[in-house]
Amino acid sequence: MVYDGPKVFLAPYGNDAAQENFQRTVLDGVDEDVVADHSDDYPDTDPTSVWGTKDSVSGSWNKVEEGDFLLFYRDGCYEYGARVLGTERNEMLGRELWPNHEEGAPWVCIIYLEAPVETNIDSDEVHDLSGDDINYVMGFRPLNDMGVGGIRGRYGSVENFVYDEDAEETFTDDSEPTADEPLDLTRVPEIDVPESVLDGLYFPDEQGREILEQVNSALNAGKHVVFTGPPGTGKTEIAQMLCEHLADVNPETYTGYQITTATADWSTFETVGGYMPEESDGENLAFEPGQVLRRFKRGGTQRNELLVIDEINRADIDKSFGQLFTLLSGQPVQLPYKRNGEEIEIRPASTFEGLLQDHQYVVPSSWRILATMNSYDKTSLYELSYAFMRRFAFVHVAAPDIPEDTDEQVELVRSYADAWDLAPEEETLRNIGALWFSVNAFDDGRKIGPAIIKDILKHVTANDVNQRMALTQAVSNYVFPQLEGVPNRGRIVSRIAASDAVDRRRLDRLAGDVLGVRVDE
Repeated sequence: MVYDGPKVFLAPYGNDAAQENFQRTVLDGVDEDVVADHSDDYPDTDPTSVWGTKDSVSGSWNKVEEGDFLLFYRDGCYEYGARVLGTERNEMLGRELWPNHEEGAPWVCIIYLEAPVETNIDSDEVHDLSGDDINYVMGFRPLNDMGVGGIRGRYGSVENFVYDEDAEETFTDDSEPTADEPLDLTRVPEIDVPESVLDGLYFPDEQGREILEQVNSALNAGKHVVFTGPPGTGKTEIAQMLCEHLADVNPETYTGYQITTATADWSTFETVGGYMPEESDGENLAFEPGQVLRRFKRGGTQRNELLVIDEINRADIDKSFGQLFTLLSGQPVQLPYKRNGEEIEIRPASTFEGLLQDHQYVVPSSWRILATMNSYDKTSLYELSYAFMRRFAFVHVAAPDIPEDTDEQVELVRSYADAWDLAPEEETLRNIGALWFSVNAFDDGRKIGPAIIKDILKHVTANDVNQRMALTQAVSNYVFPQLEGVPNRGRIVSRIAASDAVDRRRLDRLAGDVLGVRVDE
């Protein structure tokens, strides 16, 4: 199902004032009477652990909800973690608790916390999971979806990560192989993913079952999988849900999964690895594994982590996969790098015997890549070579057919809204159904998937003052970006503008600014 668990927020406290504040209001906690003098909306704890931010980062603070987690960063380490109990904007309390604020920038955004726990997590691990180019945090911000997904794939949940309930080498206490029970590297489980795995995603007309049938067949045939389709059809969510399921039901085979997003800058350094200066002296070079090799070994321990590559054709495949073409065909590979005087080897499990050496990486027979690709990127980004494509099965995730009949449009949008636990007015359903038809039902444009309709629905239903203006803004925010580069985008915009549900004049101005086209008279 779609992830609705706790989010993670990164909170640096590196300077002297922040460290003093952290010790006093988070570790020691604030006397309940002090908080009560300035607030009627605080948790029933004494002392009360409290953190805060200045108003300039309120955009990130507004996303914090009860049950989320804060990770506190200092000197290359996330030293503490704490669960959020609540938030409030309270300048008087902020000035009372943190009088040492920068001039003119008091901490007004309050975050109430459970008592913190020591985590002592190396920042390299957190930022590697999130795909960051740096290993530190500058300012209060949320950890991205890839980072949260990576934590869940490696540890099972955010809670396990923070409270160290399951160490990295143990996916679950009672099922992960131990040193006495090593991974079965040659075992390839029979894959039969049930439809319930996609709970939280809605697919009409048996589409979900058909997708899973293709996936089951591909994985059982030893193929990797690429999900293709228009933007917003749920490709990334499907890949992530499948990995969660496979790791959960096959703990003797899989140790988790990792999500990463391909970029045009990728080379074999990102996927395979390369030489990096050693941390100890910064002068000697040592081999550091890339995204793929890290799925097979970490800390000298064999792993088998499924890999999700989002937007795979944003990378130059020939440049970024290189020697992995041979690996994907089931043959051993020797890399032009050394560790302890031995050349780095990558070997399929079927050809490996003996103990795992420091310079060796073993690819389990069951290891798979699940990738995604927007259909419309095929002509504008890197082409996938034949050598690469023949190692993958391509599973298309289509946008639904939008009926021409208004009542049928309303029922289609309603079916999705029900699946998303949204309850829009009948007029909203009608207007958005007509909008979806205007974009998707013709051959001159670019189809959009349900996820974009969900964004529009949430945007419009959150505005109970001016529905017409809200829908106009939603079209600009969520539909126009999908029309970039479409030759007939002016015609599509004109069809949308023909509806009384949008502000034609404002939409015309936005289309000119964003897409460089005008509404036809």
